[in-house]
Amino acid sequence: MATRVFTTVWYLPRENRWGDLHVLAYGDAGKLTVGESAIEFIGRKQTVVITNILGVSYGKQGRDFVNKWVKIEYDDGSSPAVAFFADGSLRGWGGIFGGTKRILNTVQEHIAGKNNTAL
Repeated sequence: MATRVFTTVWYLPRENRWGDLHVLAYGDAGKLTVGESAIEFIGRKQTVVITNILGVSYGKQGRDFVNKWVKIEYDDGSSPAVAFFADGSLRGWGGIFGGTKRILNTVQEHIAGKNNTAL
């Protein structure tokens, strides 16, 4: 699988609940790279590297009732963790026009490629 880069991606380290009182639907914005060995998010506030994926899902999350998000459950080395990603291009409209679905498909290809390599 070739490396794929998404340049405007929203990130959340956990579900954005109503009680959190965050104005924005996301916690950080940055670049998501899905490569051969890892998925890496480099944002304005933090960097997240995901190598051991436990599960992937796609759907609404938290208080964002407009966008669908890719939820990646993974082992960060010390405990299970979660990361949510959505296409943040066009001020968030990019996700509605299929951008987040493209992120999902790329992550699924990444997992399939890793599983085939292990065989």
